[in-house]
Amino acid sequence: MLMKCKSFTLIELIVVIAIIGVLAAIIAPNAFRAIEKAKIARVEGDAKAIKSAAYVMYADTGMWPGSNWANETGDPLQGADRGEGFVFRGDDPDVPNSWDGPYLEKWFRNPWGGWYWWDYNNVDQNGDGIDREHVLWIDNARGNAGKRIPLSSRRKIDEHLDDGNLHSGRIQVWQGDDVSGNFGFILIQGE
Repeated sequence: MLMKCKSFTLIELIVVIAIIGVLAAIIAPNAFRAIEKAKIARVEGDAKAIKSAAYVMYADTGMWPGSNWANETGDPLQGADRGEGFVFRGDDPDVPNSWDGPYLEKWFRNPWGGWYWWDYNNVDQNGDGIDREHVLWIDNARGNAGKRIPLSSRRKIDEHLDDGNLHSGRIQVWQGDDVSGNFGFILIQGE
């Protein structure tokens, strides 16, 4: 007695592969959009956490964080990895007795793998007439080679958190074009 083997025909396999291809074509773009939305939401969350930490530090010490532009790449906040604070540079005055830091557990990398940087500008940099700007550089050329934020993501961040124009508002590009320029977020102004 011969046994019949049950198997798929070539047509059945082609139909199954076609169905899988159609499903992948529908699902993949939505998955990539969700990933991009999550990165933008993370930038917003990181910015809020850093801004809150700066305000708490100011409330405790009467001092705003200084700029960390002078530091080398790596964890840009001097001593943050050792729990020494946010942000005191080597040339800052002695830490006041009211210091209750560190105000951040660790310094953040942006969702694209580069570093955020904190900066303080005593003079107006974005042209809105308000000086004393505390800027969170979301993406800049310092230490972020190969990890720059794509232009489409820069635009989405600006649309979501600001005015949608990369050349105005609290979030904008400085010192270069839309792709290679430094992309910053003025978190605190006039204080």
